[in-house]
Amino acid sequence: MSENRGFLKGLLAGGLIGAAFALLYAPKTGRETREDLKRKSRELYDEADTYLGDVKERAAKVVEDGKHQAELLRQQADAKLREARAKADQLISLGKQKAGNLSDEAEHRLADVKAQAQSIIDEGKKRFGRKDKAGDVNTADEQSLS
Repeated sequence: MSENRGFLKGLLAGGLIGAAFALLYAPKTGRETREDLKRKSRELYDEADTYLGDVKERAAKVVEDGKHQAELLRQQADAKLREARAKADQLISLGKQKAGNLSDEAEHRLADVKAQAQSIIDEGKKRFGRKDKAGDVNTADEQSLS
């Protein structure tokens, strides 16, 4: 924008200097000189106004393009965020499923270990003891004490 202002200042200064030289070196009457000044100033004003209009149009286009790019970036960011959330949800679901499977497997193994331990205890009772009348198993040590 500062380049545009510099150009505009240069344009006006050059126009004024050119008009001043034209007036000083042209053999014209006062009335003709005033009319030339009016005409030149109108021309300079119109040129500056046209240039300013062009600058405004370009600035508006740049702003509009910036808004459009910002909207595109926002949409892309939203899409990436939705994608990341979906992947996170998928990973959480998979983790819960695996944790559930591990929990089920641990319960089954614990039940198997308990069953094996009970089997070993029962086998030990059979080998080292006998059942009394109440159905309780007495160990060999208990039999010798009776």
